[in-house]
Amino acid sequence: MIGSTISHYKILEKLGEGGMGVVYKAQDTKLDRFVALKFLPPHLNASEADKARFIQEAKAASALNHPNVCTIHDIQEHDGQMFIIMEFVEGQTLQEKKSSVSFKQAIDIGIQVADGLAAAHEKGIVHRDIKPENIMIRKDGIAQIMDFGLAKLHGVSRLTKEGSTVGTAGYMSPEQVQGQDADHRSDIFSYGVLLYELLTGQLPFKGIHETALAYEIVNVDPAPMSSVRPEIDPTLDALVLECLEKDPNERSQSARQIAIDLKRFKRESSRQRMSRITAARPVPDTRRLETIETATTKWRRTVWPAISGLLALFVVVLVWNPWRTSVVTRPVMRFTIDLPANAPLVGGNTNGVTLSSDGRYMAYCGLSGNTIRLFVRRLDQLDAVPIQGTDGALYPVFSPDDQWIAYEANGAIWKVPIAGGASERICAIEGQSRGIAWTHDNTILFGHISRGISRVSAEGGTPELITKLDTKAGEISHRFPQLLPDGKTIIFTVKTNNIATFDDALIEAERIGSGKRTILVRGGTGGQYVPAGYLVYGRGASIYAVSLDADRLEVKGPPVAIEAGGWLNHGSGDVVMAFSSTGAFVFAPSGPLSFDNVAEVWLNRQGKMLPLLDSARAYAAASFSPDGQKIAIAVQAANDDIWVYHRIRGTLTRLTFEGGNHADPLWSPDGKYVFYLAENGATPDIFRKAWDGSGPEERLTNGLNVSSLTSIRSDGKVLAFIQNGDIWILPLDGDRKPVPFLRTPAIERGASFSPDGRWIAYSSNESGRDEVYVIPYPGRDGKWQISADGGIAPLWNRNGRELFYINDSKLMVTEIKESSSFDFSIPKVLFTIPPNASIQDIAPQGDRFAAGVVRTQELTQSKLTVVLEWISELNGKFAGSKN
Repeated sequence: MIGSTISHYKILEKLGEGGMGVVYKAQDTKLDRFVALKFLPPHLNASEADKARFIQEAKAASALNHPNVCTIHDIQEHDGQMFIIMEFVEGQTLQEKKSSVSFKQAIDIGIQVADGLAAAHEKGIVHRDIKPENIMIRKDGIAQIMDFGLAKLHGVSRLTKEGSTVGTAGYMSPEQVQGQDADHRSDIFSYGVLLYELLTGQLPFKGIHETALAYEIVNVDPAPMSSVRPEIDPTLDALVLECLEKDPNERSQSARQIAIDLKRFKRESSRQRMSRITAARPVPDTRRLETIETATTKWRRTVWPAISGLLALFVVVLVWNPWRTSVVTRPVMRFTIDLPANAPLVGGNTNGVTLSSDGRYMAYCGLSGNTIRLFVRRLDQLDAVPIQGTDGALYPVFSPDDQWIAYEANGAIWKVPIAGGASERICAIEGQSRGIAWTHDNTILFGHISRGISRVSAEGGTPELITKLDTKAGEISHRFPQLLPDGKTIIFTVKTNNIATFDDALIEAERIGSGKRTILVRGGTGGQYVPAGYLVYGRGASIYAVSLDADRLEVKGPPVAIEAGGWLNHGSGDVVMAFSSTGAFVFAPSGPLSFDNVAEVWLNRQGKMLPLLDSARAYAAASFSPDGQKIAIAVQAANDDIWVYHRIRGTLTRLTFEGGNHADPLWSPDGKYVFYLAENGATPDIFRKAWDGSGPEERLTNGLNVSSLTSIRSDGKVLAFIQNGDIWILPLDGDRKPVPFLRTPAIERGASFSPDGRWIAYSSNESGRDEVYVIPYPGRDGKWQISADGGIAPLWNRNGRELFYINDSKLMVTEIKESSSFDFSIPKVLFTIPPNASIQDIAPQGDRFAAGVVRTQELTQSKLTVVLEWISELNGKFAGSKN
């Protein structure tokens, strides 16, 4: 092939050959650059399985954009031969270079490889063949991970035979040797072998043939590195040996954390060396962000003189320490912050405002168009600035040094620099969080919609559950955590399966690791402790405080109402309020946020509203029976239930009574049953029940933690549901074992069977934003993108000839053409969706849509209230309450 031209690539020389590819250096004649082309070797090229594996490599690696991972430019086919176009790297493999690597270089290479692996693992990619031959050291010293030919992309079926092993002898993990499935922890084991070899010059396992080597990997613990090289630090020895634990659960869980630990080891080693040469010198603190650029400078110049005096006073007051119990003479100050008209605070399940510890910055969840994202405002300036890349953000919280903001979005917890930059993924949460806290030891605590409180390093890792639900007491969720000043005790809100609103929830404290809890408040939510000795929480239409001895966990005296407002969500327990360590207090002045004013209406094909149900309640997720005469619908509260509305009789009858949330009702095709999700246990599972309530409910899954129940096939044999952003199928015949159907690193939602059962429509953010796609069922041999500029919530007309979806505030429709394969027309706008309306289902006749419309209450707020010197006033109220 040398000297030939393929497409616009001129083959120059052969670079190497391995089991899964032949690599050539080539010149890109269009862009005038050198690239590397990797071809399947000729004797494998006819195999469809190897082609699929080759394409898998390209997809896995092209999903990554990281300096320590080889960049993939494209994948093409020439004369039936697949080839990948990748970055041309000038340098040597680590296999060629490892004999000359110094100790310092070994640490640097280890850090870079760990960083590259962390980037891959955070996208759901497992390499499965980490070894020196697959690490390239460039001439500038940068290490890059190569050859994802054995990568296991999240959701892609294994392309090796069942029971076979993949990887390279000597570097494989115990689970790979035994033919078991491999996750990211297998890469960590192989990485540990590589690092052990770099630092000691020998492998940790030394069987003289492959069988003996496999036995050692599975059964023999490696000797400490210090037994080979006594000068190796015990800290480094422990780090590598933890990577080499046989049990994946006892192994290091995060490549990101390994990189952090190695960087810390490198810094501390450097400090020890420098301390022998020169005395330590003070380092200037440059952490504080001083300015945020604004887009309205001219307008601000005209307004600033009128308010500069107040703002100056405000900033001066903020730096004083108000956490005192002595009498002060400064008066309480209350003033209003106006939020931008195009970025108001959004309500619901967000707890959407936070203050930096120094009181200089406020971040909040703002609604920009139809997208929630983070906004930051300096409190001595007038503008709120959006933080790019934070779409869908919930539960923002500042880091203790005020340089970062953590938040939830798309099934994960992220952090983003306050000064701007790319968000970094901390961990997956497998469901929905309920409240996030960032502690002074750089740990993230978060609550969960159906679990206890978890913690994870702010640098990333696998969350650890630190509180346990008492299911015998009906506990459904622990949420809104906060670490008390002792660093050993957390407070949190407890949701049980029998409360109607969070006015009846509990606020409890638990010494971490003890399992022993103390009830602090009966009837309240969102408790936050302030160092002056008060627990502040929301209940009803007010914010309350009660005196709390944080050491003894004793509440003293009755609670006192301190402010009207807090914008409490009775359904989720969120309270919009925040405190800084300097004593500033910000809250939403609105009363309770309730959805009991959601009207269920018809929307005809012109978007005109018509009445459907007579009275407004907290309706959600309406689903029509096959005959169109009945509607299964969720009614929201602290514990949601499913009701059935009979249109002929005009009656609304409750279907579920078992406690906990019930959601996502679906009718069976024969109209006899309603399927739904229920928290009848610790996690949401799938149940069904006769629509008229006769007979008990039937459990169909157990402990699955289903995210949403989305569709049932017209033959009634399978259900589609979403599990952690992937599409799963539940057979309703046989053993009813749920199986994944579409698993990708992207977030999939809204999977919906076509009326003939041949297709599944869904939305995915694989392109960087949500678009609607259609894929064959059950084959998956093809995929069609339906939307062109964004789309969610696909919905089929039951005649099978139309597919609807939502694009921003518009309902779109595409016509499905009759053919042997899938064919459709260019989507067009059917109508503009009315404000505050959410489309839920389409009538069987296809002539109208069911929608919920919020009638009398805004879901956004344009104002927040700031209070200064409020502790002195609170002290006075408690002094008065004792008299």
